[in-house]
Amino acid sequence: MERYSKVGMQELDQRLSKIVEAARKKPVSVYRYGAPWVWIVSQEDWQGALKEVSSYIPPGHSLVLLRPQIDDLLDEHREVLLAAAADAKMLIAPQTVMHILLLQLLYSVPGEQQLYEQLNYNLLFRWFVGLDLNQKVWNFNVLSKDIATLLDNPRAVLLIQKIVGELFCGALLQMPEFSLNFALLHTWLARHPAVAITNN
Repeated sequence: MERYSKVGMQELDQRLSKIVEAARKKPVSVYRYGAPWVWIVSQEDWQGALKEVSSYIPPGHSLVLLRPQIDDLLDEHREVLLAAAADAKMLIAPQTVMHILLLQLLYSVPGEQQLYEQLNYNLLFRWFVGLDLNQKVWNFNVLSKDIATLLDNPRAVLLIQKIVGELFCGALLQMPEFSLNFALLHTWLARHPAVAITNN
């Protein structure tokens, strides 16, 4: 038994609804002028054919190479992040939100709405924050609230500064894919003047 069926354009025009219904059970290859043209497949088959999101990310990308070091620094401060999350009842894991904030800095994403849109369609962003291809992005209000929670926490903001300072600042000239927004980082730090002064 063949894994798919074949139809021509004329048959597609005449029997569209029946062919689409049949495609729910078995993919249909539509031929045009004797050559394959398009496929009609069910949602389940399409999702099953998609690869893991990580397979679309170049292994030599700077973000991929630096990811282990970023995660090591976040792991060192796991307790601080978990405490902040518990106090504010965050719905998104705090380390995930830290990844999101780093993306905003590294790629100069101007605002939360644009950041939200990027998380919906940018495969690199989805990979970095741990979203699968078919996984829905968090509700925008939830995302915005959890971002605000960490930005209100001086130790979390200081950790972002530490990651940027230790892993990115010295090598930015060799990583042209980034457009690090130092002004945004300074804005976040300015919300906690005591911390900023202590660590300058």
